[in-house]
Amino acid sequence: MSLRGIKLVTLDATNTILKFRVPPWQYYADVAQDFGFTVDAQQVKTLSLKSFKTIDKKHPNFGRDTICWEEWWRQIVKSSFTGLLPAAADVDGIAKRLIEDFKTTKCWCKAHGSEKLLTLLRGKGISIGVISNYDPRLYEVLTNISLGSHFDFVITSYDVGFSKPDKRIFDYAMQEFKGFVAPSECLHIGDDVEKDYEGARAAGWHSVLVNVDVTETPPACKHVFTDIEALNLAIQHDNFVL
Repeated sequence: MSLRGIKLVTLDATNTILKFRVPPWQYYADVAQDFGFTVDAQQVKTLSLKSFKTIDKKHPNFGRDTICWEEWWRQIVKSSFTGLLPAAADVDGIAKRLIEDFKTTKCWCKAHGSEKLLTLLRGKGISIGVISNYDPRLYEVLTNISLGSHFDFVITSYDVGFSKPDKRIFDYAMQEFKGFVAPSECLHIGDDVEKDYEGARAAGWHSVLVNVDVTETPPACKHVFTDIEALNLAIQHDNFVL
C-alpha cells in the first residue's frame, strides 16, 4: 500500500486498534456474578443493544449536552439488567464497577498488529492520531494498554461535541496537525463503513476499512482488509495506491 503524499493518519479506536477481551455483555454478566447474581449473557446482550439505541437517541454523544457521561453509562447498565436482577440488587455498585473496569486491561487489549502498524507509520514520518466516538475514558484506556504514547493527538466525540461521520471531527483533526495539511494528505482507518470509511471520504480524506466481515462491505469500499495485520502487509509491500 502506497502512503506517498500522506502526512496524517488517524485511527478509530473500538474494534480497530482496541479489541474487547470478552464481549461486553459477557463481562456485564461476569460482574453481576461477582455481586452474587447469575444472569444470561445473551439476555444482557439483547437488553444492552436496545438500551444503547434508546439512550443514545435521547442523550446523544454519551449525554454530552444533557447528562454527565457517567450517568449515561449508569442508565445503560441499569437497562441492560432490567428484569434480570432482584429489586434489592446493588445495580449502582455494578455500574460503578463496570465504568471503572472498562478503562483497563480487564476489558481491553490491543488489536493484533496495531503496534506494528503504528511503528510502520511512524517510520514513514507520518503524524498519527485517533478519532473516536467515545467518552473521556479513551485517554486512560490507550495509556493502560500501552498505546497512548504512539499518538500525536487523541480526539473523542465527547470532547469536541460532534461524532463521526460528521465532517467537522475530521476537520478538527487537521487542526491538530502541526503545520498545514490538506484533506488529500490525510488517511483514516476504521471498522465502520458509514462512520469511518464514508465519513472520511465525505471530508475529502482517503480511507481504509479494517473489518473482519469483508463480504458484507459495499462495492464502493475499495480499500478493505480483514484485519490490521493484512493492512500491515499491504503497507510493507507497497502494493496498491490509495
